[in-house]
Amino acid sequence: MNQKVDNKNNKEFVLKYSHNIIEHLGLKLYQNKPTNVIAELISNSWDADAESVWIELNQPESIAIMDDGVGMTEQELIEKYFIIGKKKRAGSTLASRTTKERCIMGRKGIGKLAPFGIARKLSLITVSRTTGLFYWFELDLSGMLSDSDSLLEPQAKEYRPKIICDGVAESELPLQEERNGYVSRFLRKIDGQGTLIVLSDLSLKKSVSEKRLKESIGQRFTVTLLRDDFSVNVNDKVVEEKDALPAFHIRYPEKGYKSETVKINGQDREVKFWVGFVEKADWPQDQAGVGVYTHGKIAQDRPFVFGLKGSEIWTRYMYGVVEADWLDEFDEDIVSTDRTSINWEHDDTKDLYDWGKDEVGKWIRQYQKDRKIKNEGIVTKKVRSLQGELKVTPVEQQAITDIVCSMSNKIQKDEQLQNEVITKLASAWTHQPSQTIIKSLWNRVDSVDNENEFITVLDQIHEHLVPEAMSLSIMVSQRIYALTKLERLSKTGTEPQLQALLEEFPWILGSDKGKVYADETMKEVAKKAALDGTLEAHGFTERDVKDQPDSGTRPDFTVFSDANNKTIILIELKSPLVDLQRRHYNQLQTYMGWFQDHYSDSNVFGYLIGRNPNEWRRKNNNNKIEIMSWQDVCLSSRKDYVELLASMINGVSAEYVDDYRIRRAIELGGKESIDLLKKLAEANSTLSEFFQRINKKTGGDFGA
Repeated sequence: MNQKVDNKNNKEFVLKYSHNIIEHLGLKLYQNKPTNVIAELISNSWDADAESVWIELNQPESIAIMDDGVGMTEQELIEKYFIIGKKKRAGSTLASRTTKERCIMGRKGIGKLAPFGIARKLSLITVSRTTGLFYWFELDLSGMLSDSDSLLEPQAKEYRPKIICDGVAESELPLQEERNGYVSRFLRKIDGQGTLIVLSDLSLKKSVSEKRLKESIGQRFTVTLLRDDFSVNVNDKVVEEKDALPAFHIRYPEKGYKSETVKINGQDREVKFWVGFVEKADWPQDQAGVGVYTHGKIAQDRPFVFGLKGSEIWTRYMYGVVEADWLDEFDEDIVSTDRTSINWEHDDTKDLYDWGKDEVGKWIRQYQKDRKIKNEGIVTKKVRSLQGELKVTPVEQQAITDIVCSMSNKIQKDEQLQNEVITKLASAWTHQPSQTIIKSLWNRVDSVDNENEFITVLDQIHEHLVPEAMSLSIMVSQRIYALTKLERLSKTGTEPQLQALLEEFPWILGSDKGKVYADETMKEVAKKAALDGTLEAHGFTERDVKDQPDSGTRPDFTVFSDANNKTIILIELKSPLVDLQRRHYNQLQTYMGWFQDHYSDSNVFGYLIGRNPNEWRRKNNNNKIEIMSWQDVCLSSRKDYVELLASMINGVSAEYVDDYRIRRAIELGGKESIDLLKKLAEANSTLSEFFQRINKKTGGDFGA
């Protein structure tokens, strides 16, 4: 049934658009994105001052969207709806408001094409209170795309929709033309004005989920849904805050939003915001983070945190909202057409980006602080109850509690997992690594899904020693133990083995040398000099050096330096089975002279290590050269570290004498270290009393 009412301007309902615009702004931009399409239609309802929007998903072959907004007159249809890609709002109109003082979401009149991303047919019925007349027509995508093979169309394309009603009263509506009862339900819901859009012949591969649609509406219209004058219904059930938004464990502020004036590109701009944190991050990752809204609609979609790095484990629990209406009020487009991203390189957005990064960091720190206070009592009680080898001092109890309370919500909610973490931390703390390595390991965990990995890492720490990060007593005893092993290697070890050992553990040279490290850069410089002939390498010529099978590793000495290159240590080492000779001594002096010339601000020291060093000690007149056997290195270093260990044990109070780590620190050095400690105890009454207390606790001769 077609009804046609002449209008005084004799205008037709003709859709005008440029070639390919349907495909680019409808099919491609919104293809298979039903939630995005429905969001565009909700935006239109908002701009029409609707108080209610109804979405029906009950039919598999169609979707209906109704609202009680102002509707459209014939003139508005012709001049606004049937023109696509009209000149966008600009200048003073960018900040214009509707009759109900709403910021307008639409800008360029292309949102009406969104439905064709999921449907091949669109039916529209609209009525305006000012006229009370209904207009009903259908758009068919196949007809709109006809003749699209012409690549060089001279003018805008025109399409005439199928007109069902052209300005009729409600009583004249041909309800027999409708399917699924949409029009009848629409008439019952509205009060003299509104718009109904029916999408049919859907191209979707699967039906739209009611739950997912509610979540999407909540994310895209968080700002507008919190207003009292706008509601969205899905299958006749209103989308409430609890449906669209997660249940927050903590929210800042508890209600409403905060407002700040931020200096943006030299101008004061208002920014409103609030953020909530959930207890369990059981949502997809793309639903977490911050959404930036302008004119009540999403402009920067999640996941987004203003580029903040290193806090991913916390942003998984975050749902933040930032409102900046002025982002949609520039002549230039800053927000992408599909409302998913903002151009953060623009002069008018950079300052907001920096502000947002700082603000997200503040939110996370405040959340960590508040959550820690809540959980601290429970964790403290568990840590204090640890017994035996897991027992730690009060200071360490607090440190472990701090770490556990700083972990993610999953640790706090899963008691079994929390107990396991506490046990692993205490075990790692007492047996080997100090808080430095534990905290650094936790900082490496970059997502909530990796907490089990953290426990695995602690297991690995428990199995593999990490001397550099151990508590001081354990670190020292481990080094004593390493030196004991070195003594065995020093009797039959090869030059490459011993050179590698020194480069890996430079502390073998003794604690008086401070912190020095193998310096490969200096070694490469010296190697190049040897190949160039400016540094003699064992008397070989440049050609001889290149012909040597191990020329890639020559010169065969080791270079150590401190962080500032103030101290340089050169080591000319020979196998324990090779007697030291004049050429070895001369070569070390040559190296030292060359380094002193090239690093004039450094103190250069040398070590000559090999068998039978006594003769060369007598002949040596350079106080910066030490000549030693491998046995000398072992004994000197062990004595050095045993004395350090003794001084630390000496300072342990009686209440910690049964601490597992004290016994372990002593035992780990082996029988040789224990014997040396006991000799020191003979001349030190405090240390002697310490051993007596241990023997009293253990009921025997410790270390026997």
